[in-house]
Amino acid sequence: MSHFFVAGSWRNRAAIVDVVEALDEVGASSYSFVRAEYAEDAAEFALAGGADDADLHAPGIQKLFDQDLAELRGADHFVLVLPAGAAAHIEAGIAYGLGKICWAVGPVGRSETLYRIFAAMTNDAASLVQHLRDSRVVE
Repeated sequence: MSHFFVAGSWRNRAAIVDVVEALDEVGASSYSFVRAEYAEDAAEFALAGGADDADLHAPGIQKLFDQDLAELRGADHFVLVLPAGAAAHIEAGIAYGLGKICWAVGPVGRSETLYRIFAAMTNDAASLVQHLRDSRVVE
């Protein structure tokens, strides 16, 4: 079964949870910040906006960075849940550069030519799962 890295914005956390739960329902494994394990010295970063003013050289930030990149490298697929911020879009670029199959879910506020990296862009979690089934990525 495929492993997915699911990225998005804290502001859009509910939609990310929907995607992660939809992937669970079809037996796919996934990683997302909504389920990430945070070390005690990084617990504040698990809160909405917790990393906004963080020192990028702080040990907790380094641990999260390393953890996220390891999970991204280990994933077969990447899912960007829109609307999303700059960090999630950077993750999308890294995923594409690593040769991951990329998918997007949610409303597109503004079309971007680089959204061509996505194998498909769907409206919601259910549509994503249906597309993954049709593509034989999940059963």
